[in-house]
Amino acid sequence: MTILESDWKTFKELRKIALDRFYQGVLADANTITQHDALSAHTRYVMLYRLMRDRDKDVVRAFDRYSRSSALMSLASMVMHDLLTDAELSILSESARRSIDYVVRQPYQLEWIDEIVPQD
Repeated sequence: MTILESDWKTFKELRKIALDRFYQGVLADANTITQHDALSAHTRYVMLYRLMRDRDKDVVRAFDRYSRSSALMSLASMVMHDLLTDAELSILSESARRSIDYVVRQPYQLEWIDEIVPQD
């Protein structure tokens, strides 16, 4: 489904905001993991690896489609990951907002794992 020209221009600005928030969130989560001294370096490494692997998949889904025909799918993914506020979305047309109003926000949360004991 192609969006209106005015929504396409708005999408390009919202995409920049959401992408910056995405990267800031990844960096904050990576910092939280690396600073968690109660876990071994190995466990923190595994968590960091999984974080990057999982978020890399999400960044592709949300931001690599850069066309008018895929803009609404990208917006839906951005909203799902709680990267745009309702106020920011309010500048979109009514039809664009209706097309993504089914999305349930699922903000990122770190998935802590139990201590991993390397096998000798």
